[in-house]
Amino acid sequence: MHILWLTARSMSDLCSTTQRNLIDGLLAQDHRVTFVNGDENSPMEHTAFTHVSLPSNARRGFQAKALGKAMDAWLEDQSADCDSTVAVVEWRVLRHVVTGLERKGIPWVLMDRSPPADAGLLGRLQWRPWSSAWRKAKQAGTEGFVVSPAHQAFVARKTGHQRTTVIQAGVDLILFKPGEKRPTFTMVYHGRLDRHRGVLACVMLAQKARLEGHDVDLLLIGEGDLEPNLIDVAQTYEFLKVHRAMPQTELAQYLGTCHLGLLPMPSRRVWRLASPLKRSEYLASGLKVFGLAHEGHLMEGVEESWFRLVPQEDFHIGGLEFIRQCIKLQEKGTHQPRAYAEEHLGWKQSVAAFTEKLCDLLQSDS
Repeated sequence: MHILWLTARSMSDLCSTTQRNLIDGLLAQDHRVTFVNGDENSPMEHTAFTHVSLPSNARRGFQAKALGKAMDAWLEDQSADCDSTVAVVEWRVLRHVVTGLERKGIPWVLMDRSPPADAGLLGRLQWRPWSSAWRKAKQAGTEGFVVSPAHQAFVARKTGHQRTTVIQAGVDLILFKPGEKRPTFTMVYHGRLDRHRGVLACVMLAQKARLEGHDVDLLLIGEGDLEPNLIDVAQTYEFLKVHRAMPQTELAQYLGTCHLGLLPMPSRRVWRLASPLKRSEYLASGLKVFGLAHEGHLMEGVEESWFRLVPQEDFHIGGLEFIRQCIKLQEKGTHQPRAYAEEHLGWKQSVAAFTEKLCDLLQSDS
């Protein structure tokens, strides 16, 4: 099978882990992948992997449109074996390429790793192509991929499209694993260090735990609009450590030494519909998890002794209670989270579901 992957998402951004791992899974099963996006270069190397670079110089807000048009022009010049090719198309570029794909007889599926997340006017403008993409998928009777059950329900409610499959963010169980824990009980958050993600609440939680007499450190890993402020705070308070975003291999080493992973993202639509990769990476690294209670953070089959979510107004009270419990039972910290990750969160399950749907589409279209 030849998978033609058309996306406006960069291979270098923090949210690209899922597409890289799904592609790795396809390549491991001897499928071919042609990946088309705006990156000048791709970090992936494989004899069956081809990267097509279509850079766009359009200003922010118009990049996906310009890239989609470039993809349509590129498609016009391509010859494809329609009996073995299927296209995976991200919603931001779909309306520009769907006619070309159908003209060439290439079956396609819609990939939606996140509805529009930008705030303000830009976010409002993005909802139109998002709705248009799902409308076209519904009209074509084709499959759509979403990231969580909450995302699936949202798509069905907003667009009426019922043929969706959840492909959750998995985790590399070989890379992310428990390591030798730090002598000081360490909480960690990694991802964007932005104001709207609740990162400051993590700092306050660590400070309150310190004031209560607990030897607690907080490790923040990432970049964002809060980064300069957090670096300033870290110069005053030794318990706070701030690191820039780092490669996964280095990140995995850091996580394995920590004790508690934090999920402070508030109950906004973008987080309620998400499947945060950090949640799986925490568990695979043997960390207990504490965060805010909403659909985007929920997991089935977990136990409150090592995975606890609380309402936003109880983040500090509930967090302090959980920290006390974790410190008291620190020696029992890694086994259950890791066992859960091994059973439920590896990429094997996500790749299998993804590949099965692509093969079904190819067979039904032949």
